[in-house]
Amino acid sequence: MNRIIGIPADGAELSDNVSPHFGHCRYFVGVELIENGKFKKIFSISNEGHAGCMEPVMNMKQRNVTDMILTGIGMRPFMGFQQVQINLYRGVEGTIEKNIRMLLENQLKILSDASCASNSEHNHIH
Repeated sequence: MNRIIGIPADGAELSDNVSPHFGHCRYFVGVELIENGKFKKIFSISNEGHAGCMEPVMNMKQRNVTDMILTGIGMRPFMGFQQVQINLYRGVEGTIEKNIRMLLENQLKILSDASCASNSEHNHIH
């Protein structure tokens, strides 16, 4: 099975930037890693909001996402990804394509803890 990478993003294209916060992104983009360092976008879904923190986590699981690249995430969705066994990587500021290339070159670190103090109020800024 090929790896499918989920990325919260500001736009739907590989040239768009990774969003600074998982739950507040404009889109969730899925990229399939093929072989020989090649990859292709396989989905982009608009983030129309969600009723709970697990809703986008389960959406990614249903789309067979194996890994997520994130720059900001609260504790509840972080724990949700651990529960559904989706690997989390700390992304860097920049485009989706840049982050995918860095993942392929083993330059992204595993995200071992939530990177936002709280996302329950949804009023913090990144």
